[in-house]
Amino acid sequence: MKHTTTILLLLGVALSGAAQDTVRMSLDSCLRYAHGHNLQVQASVLNRESSETTLRGAKLRFLPTVSASASGGMSWSESTTHNSSYGVNGSLTLFDGLSNLRNLQQSKVSAEQSALKVQQTENSIDVQIISAYLTILMNREKLSYQQEVVNTSRQQKEEGELKYRVGRILESDYMLLDANSTVSEVEMSNTKLTIMDNMLALGTMLCIDDRVVFDVVEPEDSLKAADCTIISRDSMLAQARRTMPDWQISEMDVSIARYNVGLAQGAFMPTVSLNAGTSYNKGLLMSDNPVSTMNGGLNTSLTLGVSLPILNRGTSMTQLKQSKIALQQAELQNQQTQIELEDKLDEMYINLRLALNRFRSTEALMAAYKASYEVYVVKYAEGAVTTVEMLQQQERYLSALNDYLQSKYSYLLAEKQLDIYTGKEIKL
Repeated sequence: MKHTTTILLLLGVALSGAAQDTVRMSLDSCLRYAHGHNLQVQASVLNRESSETTLRGAKLRFLPTVSASASGGMSWSESTTHNSSYGVNGSLTLFDGLSNLRNLQQSKVSAEQSALKVQQTENSIDVQIISAYLTILMNREKLSYQQEVVNTSRQQKEEGELKYRVGRILESDYMLLDANSTVSEVEMSNTKLTIMDNMLALGTMLCIDDRVVFDVVEPEDSLKAADCTIISRDSMLAQARRTMPDWQISEMDVSIARYNVGLAQGAFMPTVSLNAGTSYNKGLLMSDNPVSTMNGGLNTSLTLGVSLPILNRGTSMTQLKQSKIALQQAELQNQQTQIELEDKLDEMYINLRLALNRFRSTEALMAAYKASYEVYVVKYAEGAVTTVEMLQQQERYLSALNDYLQSKYSYLLAEKQLDIYTGKEIKL
């Protein structure tokens, strides 16, 4: 399904190249595309493939080694001798202090850990993509409100100019209306530039070709604070422990260190191997008479070898001590990692609850100030309030609007981050 989505997306990109159509991408399609094209994810995938190759090599170490040889030569003295030899040799390790077995077990853990590190990298990239995506949506929503203010400000400026010409308002009032219209347009232009900047950042994270024109899909329904719910802390932690790769990666570091201790202990144990070979030798002796003599034969051997380490200048003992220290360090680091992960999730959970509370309050304030501002606009058109009073109310409304948008998308970002770490499907 993942590859199908990527292929369809690439097909859309290819078709859009000629017509310069815009490729519209939802948050889900952005995440899927990044998993297949982001450079950090690709590097992590290569590390996984390398670990899988190492695992296949560890399995093959249980097989015997077989080699073939051939040689030939001539020698001269009083006579000429021709020699040739052909042989096949094989060797099978019967016991090596369990080194092959422990190496296989360690390689399996390393391969599983590498797969989890791919997921860990994807999670990190997902957080960055979601942040850029939501920032774009926030500024798009902000832009729609700003457009309304710009239209109102332009109308007020045009009406103010007519009133100023007939002496119904002071010059200072007209200057305020003119300045307000200019500021509103500049702020709207700045928001457009911010959107452009975040679109470029998103395209870089997705590794989309610069020649491809793409855009994000905006959700059909606007999020309301009343619709938001948060699961309990215990449920959140339980889900995170099951799905968040960081916990398992840390625990696997301990397993790998434990296998390293076993490998170091194996250096003190004997090695038993079975060797077999067969060869055919042929010789031809030539003299000046001329008389030639040929001899040769087939030789077969089967040997059982035992090798016992006695003294290697303390190298094995040093490696064993170092591996035991490394195991203790891995166990301590695992404990520290688990504490830090739980603290991190607790902090994210608290931030999510705070963000929801702020979202609820700013949503109510924004609705109130918007209604008040719309009333002041009508009153100003009727001459019931002054220019300064109307502009002050507009400023309060815009400030409440900014707070509302910031809190709304801060809540969404905090929610999606926890969704990533608890294994939930990411969608808006």
